[in-house]
Amino acid sequence: MTSILIWLIGFAVILFLCLHRWEATVSKALDKLLPAVLRSEDDRWVWCPAIAVLVATYLVRPVDMLMSVIIIGLVALIGCKLAGWAMNKVDLH
Repeated sequence: MTSILIWLIGFAVILFLCLHRWEATVSKALDKLLPAVLRSEDDRWVWCPAIAVLVATYLVRPVDMLMSVIIIGLVALIGCKLAGWAMNKVDLH
């Protein structure tokens, strides 16, 4: 019960701060990181809750988040290597 309460408080605080500081910091940082395909006119209502969920989860279970990031990174690396290998094997002409 305590971890749920900590998660809810962390989510609410991060969501409030993210929405409050959207124009000053968060929007500019996301514009630098995201490609044009992932941007829209009203990103605030998508990215702020997503950031709040990630940070609140990191506050409650940091080791699980770290392991998830490592696993996602390994899967992405293996996927890129396999895609590159497959493209080398394909004869495009």
